Amino acid sequence: MHPRALEPVTKDKIPVRIRSVFHTENPGTLITNEPDPNTKETVKAVAMIKDVAMVNVSGAGMVGAPGSYAKVFEVLGRNDINVMMVSTAASEANISMIIKRSVLGRAISNLEIALLDRSGLVNEVSAEDDVAVIAVMGANMKGTLGVASRIFSTVAKKGINIRMIAQGSSELNISFVVKEEDGTAVVQAIHKEFNLDKI
Repeated sequence: MHPRALEPVTKDKIPVRIRSVFHTENPGTLITNEPDPNTKETVKAVAMIKDVAMVNVSGAGMVGAPGSYAKVFEVLGRNDINVMMVSTAASEANISMIIKRSVLGRAISNLEIALLDRSGLVNEVSAEDDVAVIAVMGANMKGTLGVASRIFSTVAKKGINIRMIAQGSSELNISFVVKEEDGTAVVQAIHKEFNLDKI
């Protein structure tokens, strides 16, 4: 469910149950303010987001330059382009972002116009339009050792390369990017690894 759909009930801490119309015997998923203390499973769900693209902005001039990432986001925001996911390197020399595939052309052209001719800050703007985001979620992922290792080992065993990784400070979600053609296989492999059909 989209977070905005849950916003009204979140304010009053009203639980929401999501059920399948195809499997009415299944109790579905209960979304509550606090996780069930009796739940032992670390990963509770895996999802794939398609119709996205990865934009990479890189340049040696970005290293140690305050506000360089802000300039990238300012260009995208000014052109009504929402960034869904971000990953950066510790070197500060590049930033990768996930956006909707439908706005990729607009994003690339505006980034190139705004940043490529400016004092060597950015050397290259590139993109991959054949990717998908895999999101692995679970309240008990937080503080549990080895969850990320299991996820990435499962993907590696399938011979699939991960293009980008991001994890928020909540530790409740690990998101990563793979080629869209590999997305279904990745979801199925993670589903099997964490026995999600039994949850």
